[in-house]
Amino acid sequence: MMTSRRALLTGAAATAVAAALAACSNEVPTNSAATTSPSAQPVLDSERLTTILARIQKGMDAADAEKSPDALSGYLTGPAARVRGEQYTIATATGDDTRVHTFTTTPKAGTVGLTTQFPRTALAVTEVAEGDSVEYLLALTQDSARDDFQLWGWARLFAGVVVPATAAPSVGAEQIEADATGLVATPQEVLDRYVDALNNPEGDNGKAFADDLLRQTVATARATDFSGMGEATVTATAGTDGFKGLRTAEGGALVMTALRYDRVYKNTVAGSTISVDDAAGALMGDNKTVVGTVTASYDVMIAFSIPPEGSDTNAVALGMDSVIAGVTRDDSQAPTG
Repeated sequence: MMTSRRALLTGAAATAVAAALAACSNEVPTNSAATTSPSAQPVLDSERLTTILARIQKGMDAADAEKSPDALSGYLTGPAARVRGEQYTIATATGDDTRVHTFTTTPKAGTVGLTTQFPRTALAVTEVAEGDSVEYLLALTQDSARDDFQLWGWARLFAGVVVPATAAPSVGAEQIEADATGLVATPQEVLDRYVDALNNPEGDNGKAFADDLLRQTVATARATDFSGMGEATVTATAGTDGFKGLRTAEGGALVMTALRYDRVYKNTVAGSTISVDDAAGALMGDNKTVVGTVTASYDVMIAFSIPPEGSDTNAVALGMDSVIAGVTRDDSQAPTG
């Protein structure tokens, strides 16, 4: 069973869910929402899930030590591999190894797909790593019978959220796709609405989601003050990595996906000097001046809890992790006059 001590945030209020946390639960909850065939079996048991996570930890730690994206092969895939490689790039550019977000893969709770098909999915909530204060949600995938399970994505859980209860690995749970039904909205619809909330914080979708850390980060970026010499815009877009998710015990869904946002710095006054600092500046080399426009792109992995159809609560962003993915400049957009 996968649960959390945190309080579940909705757009209107916080709701506490009390449940026991265990990676290897002996309790067998009813999985009434599953629609898989009778022959489907849980893709992993608790012991194998823990062993897989330990193998991934060992491989990721070795790659981290070298900051080598190639060394992630066989351990990380999808957005997880891409984001980790981007973290290596910015850590090297800034000389700051804390840009590589380390965490333990030791599970305190976990659930697995109930299927005979591939790809296969597993989810886990981690223990809190030494020196950290939060848990992570991990999404794993096995793409074919010849492949090992690999880490597909992770999200650092926001303060005050709860991961909804799920079936124990011995029971398994229905795997969730982008267009899954039986929910207040499909996973793709939830992602699209959340992206709209980032782009239009005062709109209906902006009011439906809690003011979480990612929304605050985007708002701060959008409010950058260039003292009348320039302007900043931020635009988010849904990712193309798809979704990894499982049905929850209450019939909802727990899913992970990805999105991106672009932060554009624009010089609006001829002869003015605007410089970019922090991570974006580190990727610009020696010339950190905004002549025309400079676009910093950010890669985000994000997890959502989606209630079952008929619920009076909204989908909730549970957590995320983000990294600057790259910087481009267009000096031809320099102001004239």
